[in-house]
Amino acid sequence: MLWQVLGKLFQVVGLVYATRCLGPDNIGVSRTIITLAMTLQLCLAFGLDAVAVRHVAKGLAKAGEIAPAIFTFRFALGLIAAVLWVVGVSLSPLQGLERWTWLAGALFLLVLSLDYSWLFQATEQMPRASRFQTLSAFLASLWFLLFFKKGQALGSDLFVLLGANSVVVALVWWRMSLALDFRCLSPARLAGAGALFREAWLIWTFNISYFLLSNMALPMTYFLLGKTSSGLFGSAQQLVIALQMFLHYFGIIMAPRLVMWRQADVGLFRRRVLLLAGGAAALGLLFSSGLWLIVEWLYPLLFGDAFVSASGLLPVLVLGKFFAVGTAMFIWALWAENRDLLPVLCCLPCCMISAALYFVFLPMQGNTAAAWITLGAETALMLFSAVAFAWASTSSRLEPA
Repeated sequence: MLWQVLGKLFQVVGLVYATRCLGPDNIGVSRTIITLAMTLQLCLAFGLDAVAVRHVAKGLAKAGEIAPAIFTFRFALGLIAAVLWVVGVSLSPLQGLERWTWLAGALFLLVLSLDYSWLFQATEQMPRASRFQTLSAFLASLWFLLFFKKGQALGSDLFVLLGANSVVVALVWWRMSLALDFRCLSPARLAGAGALFREAWLIWTFNISYFLLSNMALPMTYFLLGKTSSGLFGSAQQLVIALQMFLHYFGIIMAPRLVMWRQADVGLFRRRVLLLAGGAAALGLLFSSGLWLIVEWLYPLLFGDAFVSASGLLPVLVLGKFFAVGTAMFIWALWAENRDLLPVLCCLPCCMISAALYFVFLPMQGNTAAAWITLGAETALMLFSAVAFAWASTSSRLEPA
């Protein structure tokens, strides 16, 4: 565990250094591409991860039986999406290095489509997954620290991340295919992916709407305010993403356990969900309050004077990520109850309202509005999810799952 924490800290150092070297304009372009690629990857995931984890946790299937269907399905869709991405960029007016950076985004999308974390989550081997994620982060950060310099070229961070993630993704799928005895590419198993999707489409809808709610601020700042504002916002978001890696690790460890708690003891399950969600929200308030006290001198120390105007964004975005952990506990609890529609009904209104607010307030208030809209959406979703969980807990369907 200590080495994983040190690895994450090393990643933060590398990302901060790369941001300083690239400057607000260049970092804004690459971060927008990465966010868009992650959004498309989530669309192509079709929510299969959560259903696969649920099936394995309940003993309905083995991970090695499901893995070939999911890998083949996502590789095919990722390849098609990457080709369409290349065609779109080729038809655009983009020129020079910016054009090549956007083209690299197609390969980044394909690599993201082959996400492996659900395999470790389903088999309760998240420490192994964390080690692999730390490896890719370590490789990228090491390259940043050794070879980046002030005035670094546009897109160079994206190319480094693409290389590091490609190596680790290939390594993981090779190792897991040997350990679980399956063949990654198996068109004959595609019918299994279709069966999973018929169960997963509501989870898929939630995942897309939540990802947009949580991350649309960065592309909105890019398209509505320009590269510089997007780069400033992206600097804060990078630190928040680093924090999110720790929080997300906790969340995905808890997901299969929530399913098992639900099957074993309904009363204990409810109490633990409330305790975990409330604890995450309270810890977020404390952490964010402390960050407000030091962010004015911490931010320029990390990124330099060029990014100092973005310092006030960090505590706001950090609080939203802690609230997101509370939301995750309620959402996974609802999924454990097979109440897949409720998370969608909670999230979609928050997503659509926040999207409309960006168009209204960003031109007037800039990045400050983007941060507070994001926090407001996260807060509303946590509260709606809590209400949905409370309602589900008192409904007649609370029988052993």
